[in-house]
Amino acid sequence: MSDLLLNDELYVRLRDLLLARLGLHFPERRREDLAHGLSLVARERGIADMGRLYTELAAGGAAWETVVARLTIGETYFFRNDAQFAALRERILPDLLARRAGARSLRLWSAGCATGEEPYSLAMTLASALPAEAGWQQSVLGTDLNPLFLERAREALYGAWSFRETPDELRERFFTPEDGRWRVRPEIRRSVIFGRLNLAEPTYPALANGTAAMDLIFCRNVLIYFDTATIRAVIDRLFAALAPGGWLVVGHAEPNAAIFHQFETINAPGTVLYRKPADAPLFMAPAVAQGSQARVGDRGRGGQREGGTGGGKVVAGKSFTPAASFPPAPTPSRPPLPLPTPFPATATAPDSLGQARAAADRGEWELARACAERALAADSLCASAHYLLAQVHEQAGELDQALAAYRRSMYLAPDSALSALGMADVWRQQGQGAEACRGYRVALRLLERPGAVVGLSGADGATTAELAAYARLQMSLLGEV
Repeated sequence: MSDLLLNDELYVRLRDLLLARLGLHFPERRREDLAHGLSLVARERGIADMGRLYTELAAGGAAWETVVARLTIGETYFFRNDAQFAALRERILPDLLARRAGARSLRLWSAGCATGEEPYSLAMTLASALPAEAGWQQSVLGTDLNPLFLERAREALYGAWSFRETPDELRERFFTPEDGRWRVRPEIRRSVIFGRLNLAEPTYPALANGTAAMDLIFCRNVLIYFDTATIRAVIDRLFAALAPGGWLVVGHAEPNAAIFHQFETINAPGTVLYRKPADAPLFMAPAVAQGSQARVGDRGRGGQREGGTGGGKVVAGKSFTPAASFPPAPTPSRPPLPLPTPFPATATAPDSLGQARAAADRGEWELARACAERALAADSLCASAHYLLAQVHEQAGELDQALAAYRRSMYLAPDSALSALGMADVWRQQGQGAEACRGYRVALRLLERPGAVVGLSGADGATTAELAAYARLQMSLLGEV
């Protein structure tokens, strides 16, 4: 069946309603997506036209709840993004354990938890780091706007697709098999609390809904669906929700730099982390509206920057940086790193490329450059090596060289959305807005094809949907609607 008619007036009204209440952004280029989603809602509710649907949505009630359930996205799985969970184990938790040794308590929050895989992963990581006999008290809060997602999270029963990055030993330890699926063990479920919360509303941080004085907040792949004003407001509230010294972990394609200016920016292998300064005031919450929509408490049944330059999620060494409408983040100077020990004559392109990626993840850009050049000396047609060398040039501010290297990588791998995004980012940094938007459109066409893949190794778990959302965000910030 065809979608219901969404004329100009109704499009503007429905778009603005969703933006005001949910922070969801549907610019003109996503008008067809909005029409399709709302048509499904209308048919589910037995509504024959968009005008009637708007009237019912504006009034709230059951129709509004159906929209919330159908238009929010819940793509997730256990231990998603190895680099970030490695950083949790090796960097964040040691810091928090030392910082909270006196109180012997930890509070974690999965903001936008979808169907529960992320908060349960946090709880399992805590269980591995904090044996029960250690006497620590820990709790994990999972919040989401979608009531259907929360219902599935509380059920804690998952199929094989949710385990695509879960080591077998963890599944054996923390789950029990049940009719071809796996249920989270009771001891983990007891440590997780789920509640409904709209991140776009100023209802947090608040003691009443348990969102104050957090030690760690995971808010991954949520901000990419908001407009810029909503993103700024959400980040401000998350900063206020953290205890001094608390950590924030965001997704691959989240905006950075000026958006995260209140945080310390810390590079870790394969990811970038944000930490609230330890000398920040304990209570600095923004004004919270009365009548919080969050209903938290239903347990699962049964300053100084370190480590290099400013923020951004590293994808094969590449930081997603803000659009030109954000003020540029300062780039601290760095002394030249020593050149690598010469490789043996038998080094192959794959060997050198792996070493280049590892060096880029550590922020050792000169080493990454030398390794990428060695990979190209062994195989001049290696698209991934050209791509990685482009990232090195971009990091060094050598934008013309970066653009040329991205072009070479795309010539050799025409389906590479990462290369298209790289060229677009360089054009944006050069102030060539029209060229940048053209590059982002090319990337979107590649990402939105049926069965699309990223196109090059090194995306560090970023999905095509997340990369597409990043491209749309940059186009929006450049004024492309």
